[in-house]
Amino acid sequence: MKQAVLCLALTLVAAGAVAQPSPSFSFGPRVSSYSTDMDLDFATRLETGRQTAIGFVGDYRNGGLVLDWMYEHDSSDGADLTDIVADIGDYERNGGEVTVGYAVAPFLDLQGGVRLDSIRVGGARLLGGSLFEDEDIDHTGFVAGIHLHTRDHMPVSWYGTARGILGSAKLDDAFGDRVSSDTSGWRAETGIMIRIGESNWYLVPGAEYEHLKTKDFDVSWKTNRVFLSVVFSR
Repeated sequence: MKQAVLCLALTLVAAGAVAQPSPSFSFGPRVSSYSTDMDLDFATRLETGRQTAIGFVGDYRNGGLVLDWMYEHDSSDGADLTDIVADIGDYERNGGEVTVGYAVAPFLDLQGGVRLDSIRVGGARLLGGSLFEDEDIDHTGFVAGIHLHTRDHMPVSWYGTARGILGSAKLDDAFGDRVSSDTSGWRAETGIMIRIGESNWYLVPGAEYEHLKTKDFDVSWKTNRVFLSVVFSR
């Protein structure tokens, strides 16, 4: 799976080198507040509470060619358990997504690409007893979907993205063994670009929801996210 992802990533880079007239791009930092509900097995359900992640977003347009990318990192001292009272260990999440697409209409792009995601929850204890050990989930997937948007470089513009996800995940089973499983899911995102005066800078508030589950184990995770980006676009 990782070899296929690397091949596709190289294809995306090569596609970006295709010469087209009047290219445009945007790039900037992003901060987000998110919460993830994790079903680790039939008896263990965790809610991380609100976490904060930082990263960057960007896109590139050249004629009908469309590229976009996103990366986020969150490393915190711990997460909050909502369903049970317990102490939880370190929590860390890193993720990114890169897609290439084609503008089939002035307001519609068809996109496909790759996604990498890793989640680490450092175990939890209740009254001195272990509830579960460290859980590491490494997810790799292919994404495909649509990107709707209004015309670029307006004082206020809107976009919406919907993508399906097929991939595989490596995780720890109930016996502590490292296992793999196919995964499926989807992600939806919407945001508003607000131009700052007459500059090329934009504020981009938005919201996102994703749901991923494994095929062979009772493991799934759902994430709701609100974010704010500050991007330079021209």
